[in-house]
Amino acid sequence: MVKRRARGFSLLEVVFTMTIFGVFLIMLVTMTSEMRRMEKKYKLNFSRHPQVIAMLSRLRKDVLDGVGKNPYPYSHDVYTQSPTILIVYTLRNTGYAETVVWDFSKAGEARRISYGAGTLKTGEWIARGLPELEIATFEIPGRSYSVRIKSKGSGKGEIDQILQPRPHD
Repeated sequence: MVKRRARGFSLLEVVFTMTIFGVFLIMLVTMTSEMRRMEKKYKLNFSRHPQVIAMLSRLRKDVLDGVGKNPYPYSHDVYTQSPTILIVYTLRNTGYAETVVWDFSKAGEARRISYGAGTLKTGEWIARGLPELEIATFEIPGRSYSVRIKSKGSGKGEIDQILQPRPHD
């Protein structure tokens, strides 16, 4: 007579498997709750965010290369200077001038639109995942045309930069 083995798992195997699963579940819950607590304690550092770095470096270059008696015209095409729109008359790498519009009016987004002669649009660039930004003038004694870029809100890593065109001969 051949003995048949019973199908299924023994009680010991089921208990052991459930214990291992429980340990993994406890580890997962602990790590997740700790991560949530750290997110609340330490806010996102926008100054190290890749999109913010790219946007600030392009904006810095545009303002540094600003030319003319007043490198910030009051309006261009359908845009007008405001706390969320910056218009800069700047130089390209080729030596020709262009008008660049920085539009921060949409929350979390920066739009850079460049125009060649007149209202001929020559390029557009968009950065997303940014904090809300506002633009204001900033007075530096003995110097003119400073622009302050500041993120709304407060906390670690907030953006607050003062940019100024360099002198051109």
